[in-house]
Amino acid sequence: MAVVRDLRAHQRLDGPGQIAAFEQDLLAEFVLARSSAGITDATIRADVAAVEELREWFGRPLWEMTPQHIDAFFGRHLSEAVPGTKVRKAAGFVVYFEFLELRHKPDIHAATGFVVESPLDEMNRPRGGTHGRLRIPPTPREVAQLFTGWQHGLDSARKYATAVRNYTHSGWSA
Repeated sequence: MAVVRDLRAHQRLDGPGQIAAFEQDLLAEFVLARSSAGITDATIRADVAAVEELREWFGRPLWEMTPQHIDAFFGRHLSEAVPGTKVRKAAGFVVYFEFLELRHKPDIHAATGFVVESPLDEMNRPRGGTHGRLRIPPTPREVAQLFTGWQHGLDSARKYATAVRNYTHSGWSA
């Protein structure tokens, strides 16, 4: 057996045409990798659309992007976007840059002189919903208020037996 390598990736890219072709090959391989991992077509399309939007906005290959660039993208270009849109696009960027780093970091460096590294970090990654936020547990008084209200509502419950069962299984004792 012999090791088969793509020799083109180890040549220095000359000119915008070769760079654009290399970027297109990487994006096509990204789609194939995501598809082979069982990711839905809709998710892949959304990720690719986000990556293409970012590339168009940036105007240069994405391996040249820094955290300051992605800050400007989210802070200016997507300033009016709803948080869920920002989170979805950021998720696509994270996966794409992870793909570039895991599979093509040496090739991109050899071909362009740039070391690819994700511009998204813990400081600039958009957050959505309540996931990842600090949750403060209720005070004992608030817990007592919840269960007292629940207990008083047992008499008027539509399904009394079910309500009593759920209340007693909660393990609450006043």
